[in-house]
Amino acid sequence: MCYPHSYYTGMSNLGFHNLFNRISSFHGLRAARFFLERGNMLYSPDMDNPRKAKLFSYAGPSLKGFDAVFFSVSFELDYINLIKMLMISSIPPLCNERQQDSRRPGAVVITGGIAVTANPEIISAFSDIVFIGDMEENLEKILYILVQKIFVTGRKIPGRTHKNDIPMSYRLFEELSAVDGVYIAGNSGNAGKTSAPKRSILKDIAQPAHSVVLTGGTEFSNMFLIEIVRGCRGTCLFCATRCATGPVRQVRKKVVLSIIAKARPETGRVGLIGPVLTDNDELVEIVEAINDMGFRAAFSSLRADEYSDTLAGLLVKNRQNTVTFAPETGSFRLRKKIGKNLTDEDLLKAVSLSVEHGIKNIRFYIMYGLPGEKIEDIKATADLVKRTAGLLKKPGCTLHLSVNPFVPKKGTPFGAWKVSPESYYINMREILTCELKGTERVSLKFDPLRNFYIHSLLSIGTRETGLKLYNCLIKKSLKSFGRYAREVLLE
Repeated sequence: MCYPHSYYTGMSNLGFHNLFNRISSFHGLRAARFFLERGNMLYSPDMDNPRKAKLFSYAGPSLKGFDAVFFSVSFELDYINLIKMLMISSIPPLCNERQQDSRRPGAVVITGGIAVTANPEIISAFSDIVFIGDMEENLEKILYILVQKIFVTGRKIPGRTHKNDIPMSYRLFEELSAVDGVYIAGNSGNAGKTSAPKRSILKDIAQPAHSVVLTGGTEFSNMFLIEIVRGCRGTCLFCATRCATGPVRQVRKKVVLSIIAKARPETGRVGLIGPVLTDNDELVEIVEAINDMGFRAAFSSLRADEYSDTLAGLLVKNRQNTVTFAPETGSFRLRKKIGKNLTDEDLLKAVSLSVEHGIKNIRFYIMYGLPGEKIEDIKATADLVKRTAGLLKKPGCTLHLSVNPFVPKKGTPFGAWKVSPESYYINMREILTCELKGTERVSLKFDPLRNFYIHSLLSIGTRETGLKLYNCLIKKSLKSFGRYAREVLLE
């Protein structure tokens, strides 16, 4: 079980908890978690623990020796770390190299997650199996086939059978390719689908994702996390969440509460997770019931046009000092163009309610470099920020701006939008900074442009892009891939 980033980031990810829980619960299987820390060091809280390590047949930390390696990928830049984790473990990153080497039986590499679902092609050269969509419904089928082919037959992948000299890998992938959501990109003797299948969508979230391990070393320190909604009702044309996760599916209150009850006595704090929590019609009732059970609830992913006096009061009751909204831009014209149906009045009303209830930190997510953007739109953002700052009358109130360049996402209506030269982004940043100079109660933070072009290409790239990335990593030259990304995107 691999999360291609740090323990802190991976164990803050509810999807990773969900996958670890389901694989660990499958009869006869043992799962170990692996992460990539600073300095390209593999870390496994399971293999580095002598008591737990005895359950496995080899000494770690290394991915080599496992029969299957699952990667959960939420962010495109983590493809770099995925390749590094395989290289560090002396596992050939290219799946065709693993399958051709019958002398050194290796692991089946399986990738999934929202980044993979949005663009399965770029990772297909490294994945024996790419899973697209919600894995829960078909994970048991995948595990059953893996167990049958690896353990029951007594043969390792990708060794050959004695009967008709047919590669075991071919038979394995042929069976797996029949499972909904499984994509095998022709690397396995042409077994399976040669074009990406439709994503697997869970119709009902009867068993929502929730925390499996509580730890202080995460973004949500010692907090029990639980999913209460999947999908998004929004109409944003730039967002991969809307396109990759499917329609809104709410987790019913009784299901949420029955799972939360098991969190005692481990913690008194519960975090509610979802793209937009107000897409769950029972949000208020869920929070109130959690409080009645003696827990404090954390919930901050809210839509400004659905924000209410009741929600603001519940935030304060649960000792939350920050509320987050995502206007994306201060220009109403541009918001309409990108499908963000939010008015300035909705946003300012939500901020006013928060301040009236004593919430001191307001966070806005802002983007620049959006399709159709003009200098006037950047100035409109500055104007909206100034108007918002004017509402923060109480001592200690601050408007925190998180400003990021727009990254096109494959599968979205704006996935083919051409990014601009770096000088454009620098200019827009300077304009916004200049316009806001001297504005009190505003904290401005720009996401660095350092990896912008790499991120953009990994978001919309092809199988060839993935191979180019691999070749650059072999040469230990990520900078050369950065130059390549600029050339491709700006040609």
